[in-house]
Amino acid sequence: MSQILLSPNEARVLAALVEKSITTPQYYPMTVNALMMASNQKNSRSPVMNLTEGDTGAALNTLEADKLVTRDDNAGRVPKWRHRFHHQLLLKAPTMAVLATLMLRGPQTPAELRANAAVLNGPPDAEGIQAALNDLADRASPFVMQLGKQPGQAAARWIHLLSGTPSAAEINEAVSRPMRAPALEPASSRSDLEARLAQLEARIDELEQRLTAAGG
Repeated sequence: MSQILLSPNEARVLAALVEKSITTPQYYPMTVNALMMASNQKNSRSPVMNLTEGDTGAALNTLEADKLVTRDDNAGRVPKWRHRFHHQLLLKAPTMAVLATLMLRGPQTPAELRANAAVLNGPPDAEGIQAALNDLADRASPFVMQLGKQPGQAAARWIHLLSGTPSAAEINEAVSRPMRAPALEPASSRSDLEARLAQLEARIDELEQRLTAAGG
């Protein structure tokens, strides 16, 4: 496909959809509300965002036009969404995990990527991480690039390019931004809320289907 250029909102929504398809498959595909909450998590996100339902829906509509997401027509009356990230970008699962992690967490060293992408079934060793980065960088329109080492850093960080090549100021701001540790947020509170919302929406779907059948 042609070169991808995503807005920050679109990149976050798409990466969050990829993440949840792996970490909570029982609640996938996802509604707009559930995806909004996943995009706005305070842990495992950099920067932390505050998307509205309208922001999330608009991002999904654009991603759908670019064939990066699709509606699930079999998911009941509440619209739900699936990603087509790996299909459209021709990504193997471990490589997709690395790219999604960069989209969710900002610039990272290979060691940070190895740790952070593990939850998405990313490469288990340094060689695998480097192979994934090389694959993403060695394309007609590269998906990632390596940043120069910052003062005091032992290793260079990598950044994704799906939202365009960042300016020097943006790079400096991103690499200096501290990551919020998951421990600072009540354990599993966000995931629990997402799960409860998904369960409630599933029950509503089921009740609506029963009412429709009874009325027919």
